[in-house]
Amino acid sequence: MRSKNEQVSPPAPAAGASTGQAPGTPGAGPGGAPGRVAVEIRGLTKRFGRATVLSDVDLTIAPGEIHALVGQNGSGKSTLIKILSGVHTADAGHVRVGGHTLSQPVRPADLSRHGLAFVHQDLGLVEDLTVVENVRVGQYDPGRLSRRIDWDEEYRRTEETFARLNADISPHARLGTLQTGRRAVVAIARAVQGQHPGTGCIVFDESTQSLPRETLPEFYDILRAIARSGTGILIVSHRLDEVMSLADRVTVLRDGRAAATGVPVADLDEAELSRLILGRELASGRIGAAPRKDGVLPETVFEATGLSGTTLHDLDLRVHAGEVVGITGAGDCGLEEIEDLLAGGHRKGGGRLRVGEREFSLPGADAVALHDAGLAVIPQKRMQDGLAAEVGAMSNVTLPRVTKRGRLFLSPGWQQREFRKAVEIFGITPAQPHAPAAAFSGGNQQKLLLSKWLLNAPRALIACEPTQAVDVGARLDILRALREAANEGKAVVICSIEVQDLSVVCDRVIVLRSDRAPLELRDDMSAEAITEATYA
Repeated sequence: MRSKNEQVSPPAPAAGASTGQAPGTPGAGPGGAPGRVAVEIRGLTKRFGRATVLSDVDLTIAPGEIHALVGQNGSGKSTLIKILSGVHTADAGHVRVGGHTLSQPVRPADLSRHGLAFVHQDLGLVEDLTVVENVRVGQYDPGRLSRRIDWDEEYRRTEETFARLNADISPHARLGTLQTGRRAVVAIARAVQGQHPGTGCIVFDESTQSLPRETLPEFYDILRAIARSGTGILIVSHRLDEVMSLADRVTVLRDGRAAATGVPVADLDEAELSRLILGRELASGRIGAAPRKDGVLPETVFEATGLSGTTLHDLDLRVHAGEVVGITGAGDCGLEEIEDLLAGGHRKGGGRLRVGEREFSLPGADAVALHDAGLAVIPQKRMQDGLAAEVGAMSNVTLPRVTKRGRLFLSPGWQQREFRKAVEIFGITPAQPHAPAAAFSGGNQQKLLLSKWLLNAPRALIACEPTQAVDVGARLDILRALREAANEGKAVVICSIEVQDLSVVCDRVIVLRSDRAPLELRDDMSAEAITEATYA
């Protein structure tokens, strides 16, 4: 095991990873010349007021290498990426791309000139535009005098880019008609199209978090092909299995510092990588239910009958007090529709719901009435649908109880007590009640959202992708919180494609299938069994 802040060069390929390296060619990937680097970061430091969020970080990416950047939420990953993309200005250190030192802040023109491109988690695409418009935006080559765009040429260039990626996507198609996996390929094409093979670097910032599991193999194959051409790749990911199977080397950030720099993935396993990320051993095994009294049948707290949407058909679901039920599925099985259906926002859905003793018909169930009956739905898109980005953390956490607690006047005392309780239970950092939600890391935003509804004492809790884009430590905290909610007598439903999470915490798992009846797993709920049932 290499020591902290040791820079490893040359990169050693991991088993099954993208690149190889001939002896005697330090710093060169398959498409690079000896001694070259795609990206070199030295001594990168960033402060916000008195807080140092990035301290003296080094990182080197070789041509043709897939390099992973990992760390807990709040470790400094997002700050580093924002410095690379020109959002933030470094206080110290430098960034070189292809031997050229970038100015601070980094100018967009320099990113394009030196071949540094980004594919972000939300992909940054416009659904109402065509594929060619999404790929070529900012890269149009209008006539010198007429300033008109030669669309035949734009289509030709887009088709050339897709040919490089071995992707069969029509440039004429409207983006909104494409499935999620195809949209990701469009985002990659936009990043690749300005680069010559064998040059530059593409940064994939949590780009796989929102992708269906069945689309990931194609996504990974495209990344490996880009790396084989000699382009450097930096992936930021919380999925340790993804890092282990895809990356050549890994750099770990912890509390703004490099806990490990450029370590060959072949030298690690997932347990060791988790230890580097957390600075401690990660507890393993199932998160079990509290023991129940013999002969006592738990109350049915939540029931859905004939739940249907556009692609979801006739789902029947009954969840008892103290139970955690997982729902998963692949492709167009309707998993993503459950959130809107249960929150009363799906206008074309059907079915009946029962929360405690109250019954509701879909569509048309009133969201406020569902809430008053004791149903809480934690949305997948936390910053879009769950939290107010520019509102303070304390106000976000206490919002559902403001009307009840502040009919005459709003005293801050109870809000402060609730926020302190949320910090104590969930380990939210920083413990700053007036800091806007947008200032928190992804994992801590998710903890704010969970505490917002768990402190409301719901009878039934529906959590949609609750661990999306959170680190391995926060993931375990969130799963424990959901299990503890069930142990307190709540009915908990987790809708997720993360089969490992479901295997750890659920009492049973329902697998949705687009062309057949759902399959329920009770005895064998290993990640392997859930995956097999999903794709059988």
